[in-house]
Amino acid sequence: MNSELESLPAAIADHSLIRIASDLSLMAWEQMLAWRPLLGASLDASVVDTKTSPNDLVTRADAQIEALVRGYLNRVRPHDLMVGEEGSDALDPVEFFPADFLLELNAFDPGAGALNEAVDDGPRLEWHVDPIDGTVNYVRNIEHHAFSVGVCAAAAEADAGRGLGDWQIGLVASPGLDATWLAAAGRGAFRVDGRLADHRKAGSAIPARRLRGTPPGLSGRLLATGFAYALSNRGAQLAKLDDLMTGYDDIRRCGSAALDLCMVAEGRVNGYAERGLGIYDYAGGAVIVEEAGLKVSRGGSGGPTAAADTQEEVDRLIAAI
Repeated sequence: MNSELESLPAAIADHSLIRIASDLSLMAWEQMLAWRPLLGASLDASVVDTKTSPNDLVTRADAQIEALVRGYLNRVRPHDLMVGEEGSDALDPVEFFPADFLLELNAFDPGAGALNEAVDDGPRLEWHVDPIDGTVNYVRNIEHHAFSVGVCAAAAEADAGRGLGDWQIGLVASPGLDATWLAAAGRGAFRVDGRLADHRKAGSAIPARRLRGTPPGLSGRLLATGFAYALSNRGAQLAKLDDLMTGYDDIRRCGSAALDLCMVAEGRVNGYAERGLGIYDYAGGAVIVEEAGLKVSRGGSGGPTAAADTQEEVDRLIAAI
């Protein structure tokens, strides 16, 4: 793919918001692995419930991870706004995790036994979090699932939580694919094997691949997309599929908008379009696409979202979806 192996720049690795996002992804990764043995073919109702249809699943892991993220941000970034998919109440990570795990968090002060507040004079921020993007995949042990977070400057109170401010960073971390994608405004987009925290423990430069989209001359064109769980919405989507695929040879449907967008940034697919996403679905991945040098149109809550190498193609996808 169109990426170059290099060291993760210090401007990314030491970025204060990336360090916080790394902590959030570490907690999410840990809990996705911890819940994994409890999920399986039986889809036990004690750990799995449904959202809008039997295939639109929410797990206790989803809610727990969001609660831990909220508890962390309440302490580390108390003046910011967190927007999550599940609406879970805060859960204190210091009370939840064992001491040896807490030592891996950038914000944890072992002397005080607490998370340090990140004090700065920057703007108030919005943290748009999807604790497990691709929950159906996660429940069925399909590897395409991920934690996703995107951070933007907070808008005026009337528009709070709508993702209208300037986007600062994005991070997507997938235990199933053993990879982390991350980007910061003006500093590029990168893929790192495994978890950022594991590389930090090694104490050396973090190997990473800089992302630049599809390399010139690669044969064939692939479009990533997704379909609604509700049958009433799916018919309209399928009716538009032929037009949507103009100029593409095939589609890919991996079941995670965050990972679809990362695949655009990596050049594994040429474009992405989907309608009906929440902001938390695309928040992290959209920043990664932009910092890879590609174009993206954010759909807000429920609108059309698209990404491609040119604005012209993004506009065509938006019109078609």
